[in-house]
Amino acid sequence: MDKSMTSWKVSLVAGLVLGGILATAALQREPGPSQEAYDELLQKNAQLVSEQESMTARFEQFETDKALELEAINTLLRQKEEALDAQKSKYEQEIAQLKQQQQTIKKTVVVTKKKLENQVVELASTAEKQKKVLDNSKALYQQQLLLQKQVAQAEVDVSTAKRKAKEFKKACDEFKSGTSWNWVSQADCDKYEARLKAVDDAQAQQTALEQELAELNQKIDIEIPKP
Repeated sequence: MDKSMTSWKVSLVAGLVLGGILATAALQREPGPSQEAYDELLQKNAQLVSEQESMTARFEQFETDKALELEAINTLLRQKEEALDAQKSKYEQEIAQLKQQQQTIKKTVVVTKKKLENQVVELASTAEKQKKVLDNSKALYQQQLLLQKQVAQAEVDVSTAKRKAKEFKKACDEFKSGTSWNWVSQADCDKYEARLKAVDDAQAQQTALEQELAELNQKIDIEIPKP
């Protein structure tokens, strides 16, 4: 508030106070105030004006202080609102990112699950194939072992047949050369011929078994994978 307005207010208050006193005196039909009373009235009026100015100054200061406090509160409120909006925006972005990550993870899980299912099917199929190979390998190796034993036995049979045939060869040779014509020598030749046939049969059996074993070995090489 400027000085001219303050002076105007002071003059107005003084005039009102003085006018009130004079009006009261006139109504009561009392004689005019003495100089001493007038001076006292002026002093009271000045005191009232001073108090009024003091109250006005305090009120204006109060208004100024409260206006500053209100402005500070409004500023703080705006700052809080801005901070809250910024935090809200940040949280919304983080939530959006988390949702995106969730969708990505879900897709990854679906793809991974499908791959695992395919791998399980493939492994099951491979295991079944390997089982068949192992079962087949076992059967083939057992057959191979049996044939090897049979071939070995056939070799023994051929050797035995040759040895037995040799036992009758000398007597038969003597009979055929004319040095011996008894019936025993003829029987020896018959036995020798029979032993020779046994040798041929044993050799034929050995050859057949060896051929079968060779074919089986070739089959094993083809059907059984090498480690």
